[in-house]
Amino acid sequence: MAESAVGRRFEGRVAIVTGASTDPGIGTATARRLASEGASVVINARRVPRLEAMARALADDGLAVVAVAGAAGDDGVPAILVDTALERFGRLDHLVNAVGGAPFVGSALSMGRDDFLTTIALNTWPTVALIQEAVARGLGAGGSIVNISSGSPAKTTPVMAAYAAAKSALNALTRTLANDLGPRGIRVNAVSPGLTRSETTRPMWESDDGAAAGANLLLGRMTEPTDIAAATAFLLSDEAASITGVLLDVDAGNHVSTGSWSPFSPGAIGTPGGARMGGPA
Repeated sequence: MAESAVGRRFEGRVAIVTGASTDPGIGTATARRLASEGASVVINARRVPRLEAMARALADDGLAVVAVAGAAGDDGVPAILVDTALERFGRLDHLVNAVGGAPFVGSALSMGRDDFLTTIALNTWPTVALIQEAVARGLGAGGSIVNISSGSPAKTTPVMAAYAAAKSALNALTRTLANDLGPRGIRVNAVSPGLTRSETTRPMWESDDGAAAGANLLLGRMTEPTDIAAATAFLLSDEAASITGVLLDVDAGNHVSTGSWSPFSPGAIGTPGGARMGGPA
């Protein structure tokens, strides 16, 4: 749904969006969507040149965006993000936690302790750390949070065991935090993307514009970052005022498909070992 169809739901609101430097990318599309609907947005990612380039591109489009570089889970970075929101824009209303990735792709039989724990930490701790800081510093009644999860927990793809476990943990955190923060008037939800056209997944769609990957999905198309951004914006908005603790699948119907296809299965999308995923932006 285009921004023009829903108006400016976030006029006067302030959001922090992590993992927002790649194009195409979920975090970037979400930051653009929120800013297009009136929000002032603090964007964050690890890689400084790419993040700064993205901030310039958004600002050139007339959007109110400021960039803060750093790994979202590192000590001190969540505080800087919240400081920036409060100092530059005077308030904080929304969080979008889009940091994640699969630094280890392989069977559980071959992964080491560090492989497993690093994957779990990457997909959970930046989210927890930012929520802790935001709530401690004033995110309160009327605030809303969306965590970007994955459809992987619903699959049993052997090479994605660590990633699926990590996103399962994020889903549990989402529901538990919804319970914990509900009495404060803060809603917490998650969006679960399927195979999405992004910089990370580029090897899966670049050669044929996603035709092969999309053909394996129920709706016959890959999910776009703008699809995830639209769902995220809805869950953050007042239109979802009575929705908390939910996991919303945005995956071209993959979660209800009776097939067992996965882009990470051996031989998927024309690659001998299936697709590979990188780390955070």
